[in-house]
Amino acid sequence: MQVVAVSSERQATDTMSFISFSFLFLFLFTFLVRLTVGRQKTEKAYLLLLLIISLIFYGSYIPWYLTLLLFTTLVDYYAGQHIYENPSSRSKKLFLVLSLTANLGLLAFFKYTNFFMDTTILVARLFGAPFRPLPHLDLILPIGISFFTFQSMSYTIDIYRGLIKPERTYWRFLLFVCFFTHLISGPIVRARELIYQFDRKRRIHLKVLLEGLYLIISGLFFKMVVADNIGDYINTYWKFGSADNMAAVVPFLLTLLFSCQIFSDFLGYSRIAMGTAYLLGFKLPLNFNNPYIASSFREFWTRWHITLSTWIRDYLYIPLGGNKGSELKTYATLMITMILAGLWHGAALTFVFWGAIHGLALLFERILRKNGLLNTRSILGQIFGFFVVQATILVSWVFFRSDTLAQAFRFLNNLFFNGGWNPSYGSLFLSALWFVLPVFFLHLRGLFIEKKWLSVPGPIEKGILAALMLYGIFTLYGKTNAFLYFKF
Repeated sequence: MQVVAVSSERQATDTMSFISFSFLFLFLFTFLVRLTVGRQKTEKAYLLLLLIISLIFYGSYIPWYLTLLLFTTLVDYYAGQHIYENPSSRSKKLFLVLSLTANLGLLAFFKYTNFFMDTTILVARLFGAPFRPLPHLDLILPIGISFFTFQSMSYTIDIYRGLIKPERTYWRFLLFVCFFTHLISGPIVRARELIYQFDRKRRIHLKVLLEGLYLIISGLFFKMVVADNIGDYINTYWKFGSADNMAAVVPFLLTLLFSCQIFSDFLGYSRIAMGTAYLLGFKLPLNFNNPYIASSFREFWTRWHITLSTWIRDYLYIPLGGNKGSELKTYATLMITMILAGLWHGAALTFVFWGAIHGLALLFERILRKNGLLNTRSILGQIFGFFVVQATILVSWVFFRSDTLAQAFRFLNNLFFNGGWNPSYGSLFLSALWFVLPVFFLHLRGLFIEKKWLSVPGPIEKGILAALMLYGIFTLYGKTNAFLYFKF
C-alpha cells in the first residue's frame, strides 16, 4: 500500500516560481527599488518593500495559506520575547514548547495526517486487526512549509540556548522567515545568518552584481537545461526500471540520471536563491559543495543540502544525545535522526527507507572508523570509499524516487539480479546522458580545485561559462517541471 503525504498535491508549474515570467517581473521591480531606495544601507522603506513582495510571492500560490505563515511567526516572535525576558523562569520552557508545538503541529497535520492513518492501518493489519481504510483528508500541502517551519523554530531555540537576542520588531522577524529568495525551498537560513544583514550597509559593487548574475545564470542552466531535460526521461521511463525481467542497464541508467536530476534541480534552485539575494544586498549560506566526490558518508552529508544537514545535527541529533553516552545509544540516535530526516522529505515509507539506508551507512562507517578499519587518508582508501559511498547513494535514490516500496524493490531486483546489459536498451538514454556531463565536469573541476590542481574560476572564465550556459538556456531548455523540493 502506498502511503502518501497528502491526498491532493498542487505542483507550482503554472504559478510564480524562479523560472516563471511573473517572478521575473516581480524580481526586476524589486531590483529597481534596490538600485534606488535601497542603494546605500538599511533603509526601512526598502526592507518593508521586501516584506510586502515576499508575502505577495508566497500568497500567489494559495492566498489563505498566508495565515499559517503569519500564525507560526507570531507565536515564535512572542515566544522568543518571553524566553529572553525571563531567562531564569521555568515558564520559558513552556514558551519553547509552545513554539515547537505550533510549528510541528501544523507541519504534522498538513504533511503527515494521511501518512499516520495509513501506517496505523498497515501495522494493525500485520497483527491481524480488522481495520478498514480511512478516507484521506483533502489537504494541499502548503508550499515550503518544511522549510519555513524549520527556520522559524531555530529562532526560538537559539534564543532559548542564549545564542541570539530576539528581534525587536515583528515585521523584521517576519521578513527573516519569509524573505522570498529562500522561502519555498531554502537554503534553510538561521536568524544569526540573515537578520544582522538588515542593519549593515549594502552599497552596490560591480563585483557583487556580476557574481549574483553568474549564480542566477548557472542556476537556471542546471534547472532548465540539465534537470528538466533529464526529468523528461525519468518521468517517461522510470516505471520501466521496475518492469518484469527488465535488463539491468535500464534501472542503472535511470538511477544515474535521477541522481543528476535531483542534484541539478536543487542546486539550480539554491544558486538562483543565492544569486537573487546577492543582487538585493544579502548573502545566503552555501547549500551544495560537490557531494558526488565524497569518499565517506559523513563527508557526503557535509556537502549535500548543507543547511538541512547542519540543522538536523544542531537541532535534532545533538539534543537527542549526539555522541554522548554509550555507543549503542549513539547508534540509536543516529538511526532515529536519519529516519526523521527521511520523513522530512516526504510522508511515505519510501522516504523512511531512504533515511534508514543513510542511517545504517553512517552507523557502519562509524563502527569501522572507531575500530581502525577505515582508512580514508590513503589514495586507495579514498578510491574504495568513493565507489562504496556513491554506489550506496545511488541505491538510496531508488527509494527516494519510487512511488511505492514494491516498485523500489522490483527496481533493485532488476538492477542486481536480472543481468542483461543489452546495449539496445541503453541506446534509449544516449541523448539524456549528454546532460550528465555538466554534473560530471562540475564535480571534476571542484575536485581539482580542492586538490589545488586548479585555481578557482576567475572573472574571465566565469564570463565565458556564463555565456555558454546562457546560450544553452535559450536553445536546450527542457519541458518545464516544478522544482522537486517544492513538494517537500
